[in-house]
Amino acid sequence: MSMDNSSPDAIVLPAQVSRDWLFQLYSNAYFDVELDSDGDICIRDGFRIWVFPIREGEQVRFMSQFRANPMHELIDRLQYANRINDELHFIRCYVDRDGDIGFDSYLIVSGGVTRRNIVFATRAFIDHVRAALAKDDTDVIA
Repeated sequence: MSMDNSSPDAIVLPAQVSRDWLFQLYSNAYFDVELDSDGDICIRDGFRIWVFPIREGEQVRFMSQFRANPMHELIDRLQYANRINDELHFIRCYVDRDGDIGFDSYLIVSGGVTRRNIVFATRAFIDHVRAALAKDDTDVIA
């Protein structure tokens, strides 16, 4: 296995995983990526996905948020979140303090992952959010 950092299968350790490193990885992998107004990594793929290196690169958090439909009560939103958490195990669904719907997932980097793992985990997160959105048969999300 090559230790060249540009190889898709090179082992990446937490010390390498920073916002700038992730931004370059996504740019090289042809994602539609930008830094948002807060300086956070934002990928666009039909909706916005934010990517955060956390705990000094020990983990990478993927997050996507959506406005809730104001016609639905909090209980409807919570029931949707519970359904998603019961049926889709790769992502977590939550209702935030504003009553909106969020999804997130974490990739553990501790011990090392590959660049390919990070890209595939990002694509898997996007696919799972799409699957969760498809399960919104009562239009809880605006």
